[in-house]
Amino acid sequence: MITSLELLDMLKAEADLHSDYAVAKFLNVSHQAVSRWRNGKVMSEETATKIARILEIDEDVIILSNIVEKQKNEKAKAALLKLMAS
Repeated sequence: MITSLELLDMLKAEADLHSDYAVAKFLNVSHQAVSRWRNGKVMSEETATKIARILEIDEDVIILSNIVEKQKNEKAKAALLKLMAS
């Protein structure tokens, strides 16, 4: 599973972006959105898949990771993680 924060950091490194402000400009989102992701909020599937395309990561993996990250029910989260591992 790849979290929003991990995806954000991967993009920052791959695109050689030196600040969260630069990431925000690069993604055409607000600096506040990037700050929320840094503080544990989950990015939208649209943004996550946009980053996946840039990083050439399987979009299906990112969509599933995004769903798991948003999941509040721990049993459902565990079941989704188990499916992803198989």
